[in-house]
Amino acid sequence: MHMDTLNFPTKRNLFLTKQRLALARKGYDLLDKKLHVLMNELRVIQIQANGVWEELKEALDNAHKRLHGAHMEMGIKKISQIAKCSNSPVSDDFTDGYGEMCFRSIMGVELPQVNREEAFSPIKYTLHNTTASLDEATLAWKEARKLIISWAVIENTMYRLRLHIRKTQKRANALGNITIPKYEARVKYIGERLEERERDELARMKLAKKQRT
Repeated sequence: MHMDTLNFPTKRNLFLTKQRLALARKGYDLLDKKLHVLMNELRVIQIQANGVWEELKEALDNAHKRLHGAHMEMGIKKISQIAKCSNSPVSDDFTDGYGEMCFRSIMGVELPQVNREEAFSPIKYTLHNTTASLDEATLAWKEARKLIISWAVIENTMYRLRLHIRKTQKRANALGNITIPKYEARVKYIGERLEERERDELARMKLAKKQRT
């Protein structure tokens, strides 16, 4: 069975254990600060999520209504033909035209963000044999798409924050409940053994002195 040599009651081990205890306490404080920052960030994002979710529901409702109006005015078959002819191949990047995806760092946690401002994108169908209702439907779905992207980014951000909060909490608990108490107990044990040894040594010195006199 392996025995931890730092348990031996020596001044060197006392010094090394105190060093490790100080590092563990410092690490715990840093993790505690990180945890509070991440939790505050999550609360802010959750508030944003509520707002974006409401916007998205309204945008999707409006887009469906606009598309229904275009169907009623132009017919589903006609709009389907226009959609097939005007759409370019689907991009692998769903955010294409909405700014590049980038990341911001919060306490070492990389969080995604994307610019919701859409770059100018001309309508990809001719105005011949189309109506204003189709234009309105197209614009409504473009707005809904921006909000879908925003919601996806927020969902991913909240997932990352919750994941790192759990990891940080786990590490902090390990330091606070296991590592720090272990080093505190070791410091106390070694300190008491050294004091006991010093008392015994002092008693022996006094006894030896008496025997010489």
